[in-house]
Parts: sequence; C-alpha cells; structure tokens
Amino acid sequence: MNIPLTNLRAFDAVARLLSFTLAAEELHLSQSAISQQIRQLEERLDFMLFRRMTRRLELTENGRRLYETVRRSIHDIDSTVAELRDAAAQGTVTISVGSSFAANWLIPRLGGFANDCRGIDLRIKPSDALVDLHADPTVDIAVRFAQGPGRGLVAESLGAEQVFVACSPSLLEDRKPPEVLRELSEFPLLHNEVSDQEAGAAGDWANWLATLGQEDGLDVRSGPRIPRSDLLVQAAIHGQGVALVWTTMVRNELRDGRLVKIFNGRHEASNSYYASCTEDAYAKPKVRAVMDWMIDKALRMKL
Repeated sequence: MNIPLTNLRAFDAVARLLSFTLAAEELHLSQSAISQQIRQLEERLDFMLFRRMTRRLELTENGRRLYETVRRSIHDIDSTVAELRDAAAQGTVTISVGSSFAANWLIPRLGGFANDCRGIDLRIKPSDALVDLHADPTVDIAVRFAQGPGRGLVAESLGAEQVFVACSPSLLEDRKPPEVLRELSEFPLLHNEVSDQEAGAAGDWANWLATLGQEDGLDVRSGPRIPRSDLLVQAAIHGQGVALVWTTMVRNELRDGRLVKIFNGRHEASNSYYASCTEDAYAKPKVRAVMDWMIDKALRMKL
C-alpha cells in the first residue's frame, strides 16, 4: 500500500498529542489540513484511527497498534537522516591556495577555525599553479588572485585589493617618506617576479607607473628580484627596499608596524582573491561551511 509520508507524519503528531490543533501547530499547518491528512489515511486503510469524542480524542485499537509502528519508523528515519547530515557536514576539506595567500591570510586566521567549523579538518595544499577544479577531485576549494570567477564555478570574492608602496620603518629613520617619484627613486625597488602570474601585474612597478600616467617617471630596471610574494614582504620588513604590495599581503604587517605605507600613488587592482569550488562540491555542507567561513573572515577584515 502506497501511503504518503505526509499522512503518516500527521498521524504521528495527532496520535502523540491527541489533538488536531496541537498537531497543526507543531507541523506548521492549518487544522483543516491536518484533518484532511488523517481522513485520507483512514480512507486508504479502510478503518478508523481515532474516536472523536466531544472534548477529547482517543486512538482506536487499530490506531494504537499502527501508532507504535509509525512512531518507531519515523524515529528511525529522522535519526538516520540526522546521522547522514552530520557525516556530510564533517570530514576533510582540501583547499588549494597560493603560498603567499596561505602565509599572509589563511594561516594567521586558523586559530578559531576548529570552533567555527566543528568536525571539519582543513587540508591546505599550497600551490601557485592554476588548478582545474572540475578535473582534480583531490581539491575542494581553490583560492586564486584573478580578474573574475572561473566559468561553471561557485565563486566568492574575498575583497577588493588596493596596490600601494610599503617599506620598513627602519628605512625611514634618517629621511622623510618620499612624496614624489624623484624621491622614491632614492630607495631600492624590490621586484615581485611572480606578480604577472599570481596577481595580474598588481605588484609590477611598470604597471603601477602606467596607472599613475608616469611611465617614464622611475627607473624600474634595477633592484632585487624576489621569486614569491611572501618573500617579497619579508625583504621589505628587513629594510632591503620598498615594495609594491596589495592589501591582503600585508594587512597584519601594517597593523603591527613592521611595514608602513609610503607615497600617495595607489590604485585599485583589477584582480581580487576569489574562493571557488564546483557546484557539486558546494552542495556538500562541509565545503559550504568552509566557503562561508572564508567569506566571513574577509568581511571582518579592516585595516
């Protein structure tokens, strides 16, 4: 006999509470809808489930026997669904991130992750190479600095980036901060060798000058060349020169005074960091929880 689960749930509530009114409140339905569900069930079974008294409701003998079975069955269904949901919301989530983003953004914020995402173990896979989320089943989420989200992906921006010049306070101990390009040329320029592939030229001096309309205002050919953005930040902290950086790279260093902003020339980068995953991955509660956690952390960040 094909009995709709809605009929059985209505019967379970009425039999347990012995009230159409209370059952309707519990199931967020109207009393007439509950009465209709019970009437449909009795018609399917071809026997009465309740004795409708003037001031009360009683189960018939058939109703009592059916209720014992329905109660156990619904409990088993609800328990199994809850267990499956808990299992789906827990486990390991693998996130592929650039080494600079991992060092400067993700790892410093992992202190509260265990409390925010209970039951989820985060596996960090540092890589500056692009990752095909559709083809690589070992990665759940990828974070990359890009001009926009990839096609066919669920993607969230982690915030707009501003590009500016920064250096160690020690570099300014015996001189005032530079205010024009001629003064900036007196400092060693630190070059980010991976800026083109990692940040869409956000950390490239020639590109920065072009946004200022000063392509010939500074000799950008000389200066140390650093192979990674996190190492570029360390070189700047240790006073080896001035560096072009963007917000996410140096938020902590600016807060604690290891770096300071100098020079007025700054611009919004055309790129920003995006957290992306496939639609299938986003359907998993554990992946969605990590995506939401990253977005929440990004919204809370302020210089």
